[in-house]
Amino acid sequence: MASKEITLLIVDDDPVVTTALRAQVNRISGFRVVAIAHTGREALAAARRFAPRLVLLDLHLPDISGLDVAHQLRRPDYSPTDVIVISGRRESAAVQAAMQRGALYYLIKPARTGTVEQTLLRYAAASAHLSAGEGMVEQRAIDRVFRSLHLDAVVRPKSISAATERVVLDALAAAGRDLSAHETAEAVGISRATARRYLEYLADRGDVVTSLRYGSSGRPQHRYRFCDS
Repeated sequence: MASKEITLLIVDDDPVVTTALRAQVNRISGFRVVAIAHTGREALAAARRFAPRLVLLDLHLPDISGLDVAHQLRRPDYSPTDVIVISGRRESAAVQAAMQRGALYYLIKPARTGTVEQTLLRYAAASAHLSAGEGMVEQRAIDRVFRSLHLDAVVRPKSISAATERVVLDALAAAGRDLSAHETAEAVGISRATARRYLEYLADRGDVVTSLRYGSSGRPQHRYRFCDS
């Protein structure tokens, strides 16, 4: 997650919804709600005053539509802000219009607490990937950002534990070079088959870069390197 706190504006005409969303966001480390707005005009005024990094935006507002709010937030006289829509509207036209006006993601009400939390954490991860780099970025780094941002990450299977995954990643990072499954297994203290399973999973997720090395026998050896960009 990015080291800098992510400020957030919640926009919804229903006070019950905004209260619930505020409570959900406040439980997530690294996020802070700076304002609540119940109308489009309140949202635009709050965005100008607080310059939030992220806006959780409903489309149904009593004065101007959320789509118009999203469109106006793109104007150069507003500080750059990202928008995630949370709406009860399910029409494909509404989703498409939100995307065209710059929405990064679209959640359908009622959004479960876990879904909101996951979405915000993925947003934070994508922001961290970009802020960690300097200058130019490689295509694989861009791919990782978009996988995080649009929730297209590989789902962790039951055979993959978070603890072992972390140990394998740490071993690759500490090595500072590519490793084979056998070398990774020795470094971590697990079987070669288990190391290979974790390495392939991490490669599918984009955290590990794979390559082939040909030896004297002509049979290629899979090598794995920690993706630090």
